[in-house]
Amino acid sequence: MNEAPRVPTTLQEANDLIAFLLVEIKRLADENAQLRRENAELRARLDMNSSNSSKPPSSDPPWRKRKPPEPPSGKKPGGQPGHNGHARQMFPPEKVTRFLEVRPQECSSCGALLDASIEGYNPAVYQQVELPPVKPDVTQYTVVSCRCPHCHAVNRAPVPVEVAGSPFGPRLQATIAMLSSTYSLSRRNVVAILKDLYGIDISLGALQGACETVSEAVAPAVTDVRATVTASSSIHLDETGWWEKKDRTWVWVITSSDAEVFLIQRGRGGEALGRLLPETFKGAATTDRWGAYESRFDVSSWQMCHAHLRRDFQGLIDRGGAAKVVGDRFLGASNTMFKVWHSFTSGQIDRVELQRRMRGVQISWGQCVSAAMECPDRKAAALGKSLNENWHALWTFVYRDGVEPTNNDAERALRKVVLLRKRSFGTQSAAGSQFVSRLMTVAGTARRRGIHLLDWLTDACRAHLSHQPAPLLLSPA
Repeated sequence: MNEAPRVPTTLQEANDLIAFLLVEIKRLADENAQLRRENAELRARLDMNSSNSSKPPSSDPPWRKRKPPEPPSGKKPGGQPGHNGHARQMFPPEKVTRFLEVRPQECSSCGALLDASIEGYNPAVYQQVELPPVKPDVTQYTVVSCRCPHCHAVNRAPVPVEVAGSPFGPRLQATIAMLSSTYSLSRRNVVAILKDLYGIDISLGALQGACETVSEAVAPAVTDVRATVTASSSIHLDETGWWEKKDRTWVWVITSSDAEVFLIQRGRGGEALGRLLPETFKGAATTDRWGAYESRFDVSSWQMCHAHLRRDFQGLIDRGGAAKVVGDRFLGASNTMFKVWHSFTSGQIDRVELQRRMRGVQISWGQCVSAAMECPDRKAAALGKSLNENWHALWTFVYRDGVEPTNNDAERALRKVVLLRKRSFGTQSAAGSQFVSRLMTVAGTARRRGIHLLDWLTDACRAHLSHQPAPLLLSPA
């Protein structure tokens, strides 16, 4: 602050002091306004969570308040009247190991003995499932050498192909790979499980070697799945952070109706997206508003995720002031849009009626976008401008079959990788990242196609050991 002049003693000095104070008041007012804006931005940043931004739920602090609990309905816990039960199904007779008949020994009324000759009736059937003690199936190969009686040359038998590649059989390799990837277990936990449940001692190095072998075995199938997904008419895309040793990388995922493809790579921009999804892709993609997606897809083939938008609307509401008014209007329009969409997915209306009803919804949204662009809050104005520029990407799901208004499908697929990241803290090498990408791909695709993953992995490992082509991930007939 400049030093103020001395107390005026003349009219001119008084006028100079007034002019100085007016300039100083203006400077302080501008500085105060700037500090208020910075304070509001910092408070908004501190208040960001999974409900009002793109941050994942796993990043929420433990003390963040969740939604208030709904008032009790007065109903008893459990299934309500009319609810379809999910009782445990009994094993069919061909899968029962033993049949035991239990008969009464004496009459509970008079005490008379009841022998086996008395005909029984109205039997009640109970089944108990037990796990048998598991012992490893160990095959010992003795490779013999013989001396030729004619030329005296020493001949050693070749090591059988099924044991030459690895000391671990195909099913054990498949189990190791599943535990290390789809079950999100650390390498040390896998070692402990193999010891405790199967009595198998294995080192961390040997475990990693088995994982890399399985990674090679499934590689052709992963290539086929990737080609299938990128040829789909509709896909979902998402990405999340990953650590490869000390380097920041990203896990990308593409999902379609019957497949999932994961790829861990450096970069989160358009170049990385291009390595994941070829330029030949002609379908529609549902994503969030990340810039790489906005740059890649034309608005006619891009569906902006409405679930992410709802978080943005909540973020405006949490900012308060003029932004709150805009956020409330957007959220109301979003509720109406989803109500119409759910009427379509439940079969209450067809696509023609969906499009007719959405015309009214689009008018409401257009009014919200205009209000946002005119809002004095910069966040609201920026959101309104973005939605105005990508208007058609809000409604692709209305006009194209197979497209959904949210990116929940990719987010659910990516959640498995997030859980693995929490337990493993990432991978230690490029080979480890490749293993995670490939195993998560085959596991997610197998689940969607109704394939028994352990059996398929066993077949893939068996083919790899025999230098045969790996089986494809085909849905059972």
